[in-house]
Amino acid sequence: MPKTLPMVDISAPICCAPVSAAPLDDDTALEIALRLKALADPVRIKLVSILLTDTGDGICTFDLATAVGLTEATTSHHLGQLRKAGMVAPD
Repeated sequence: MPKTLPMVDISAPICCAPVSAAPLDDDTALEIALRLKALADPVRIKLVSILLTDTGDGICTFDLATAVGLTEATTSHHLGQLRKAGMVAPD
């Protein structure tokens, strides 16, 4: 059964102070690196793009898989990586 995954509220700050404000501590550097790593795949960037343009009705994994031309299992894997990075949240 397809799952609907809402986007995380992007109006709230998801990061730290600007990088130029001061040298990053280890935890902050790791957090930023994990988010960048999650976006280091073109499929994941496309998934985020699709989710950001959703009209609010929600998008199921089947529709996302069709949009990116992958199986639902592979799409779910990519969504899982985005979820681990705090970029999407399960419904």
